[in-house]
Amino acid sequence: MRIPVSIILSTYNRQEYLETAIHNILNQTFGDFEFIIINDGSTDQTAQICQRFAQEDPRIRFINLEKNGGLSRARELGVRSAQGEYLTFIDDDDICESNMIEFLYNLAVENQADISICGGVNDYGDRIEPVFVYDQLYVLNKVEGLDEYLKREKFNTAPATKLFKRTLFEKVSFLSNVKVDDIHVMYKVFAEAERVVAHGKPLYRWVKHGQNLTSFIQTNKLKPEILDEYILMQKQRIEYLSKKVPEITPRVRYAAWSYMISMCNKIKTYHCDDCEKQYEQMIQILKENLDEFENSLFITERERELLNLYVKNGV
Repeated sequence: MRIPVSIILSTYNRQEYLETAIHNILNQTFGDFEFIIINDGSTDQTAQICQRFAQEDPRIRFINLEKNGGLSRARELGVRSAQGEYLTFIDDDDICESNMIEFLYNLAVENQADISICGGVNDYGDRIEPVFVYDQLYVLNKVEGLDEYLKREKFNTAPATKLFKRTLFEKVSFLSNVKVDDIHVMYKVFAEAERVVAHGKPLYRWVKHGQNLTSFIQTNKLKPEILDEYILMQKQRIEYLSKKVPEITPRVRYAAWSYMISMCNKIKTYHCDDCEKQYEQMIQILKENLDEFENSLFITERERELLNLYVKNGV
């Protein structure tokens, strides 16, 4: 039997958010999906909550892992278990608007796209912040899709808000033993896509709280081990994309240096003393690529100022 969409939700010790997340999936206006829930070795009541929902709705496939192995392993298990033509990833503490799956599926089918994308909002409890919200429809080829992925102006690099053709993952896997899983795999998925369609209708709600996996992104609390992972990813991403999609080489190289100079500024501005080793590493990389960075078509005036401050003058 043909399954149009697989929805993958990995969860770990999120009993206070999980029921709301599951309810929002089951109440979608588009109901023809399988819902794969992976309990990644939770020690609270998460498993019991998942089991109860699975007994009530036959669309749910519940996978219960006895030992926590991390989000990356759980998502990879979800992908390999999925049978849908398209798949999407939902975080266990976030909220989908009731028509999100229908909107993304129709967007993909009508535009014959491998990836469809919507907008969203950050929900801080006391305020709502629009994220990648706009009225235009963008239909992008492979190079344009990667370009927008690297610019992060129309959508971010996380799996949420996106519907993917399942076949995109045939040659791409989530890595084990990483702290931030999506940064290592999403650029590879976009490199497989021939067509990407994006519309900024806000249909996904990131619920912000102190336990978010990537809460460090919204704060000034940089962690050296996370920075190490991002620096390594930037190097690997340049090598991978420059070989697979050579047309994107200038953009992907610039994106790495843009990230590094912004992190150097953050380390110094907020006195992240634990990240001094990573600061020196990034400064050295920027020095080695200074001419190319300064002459990039994409560099901003602010980045030129930061280069003068940290790289040339060594403040």
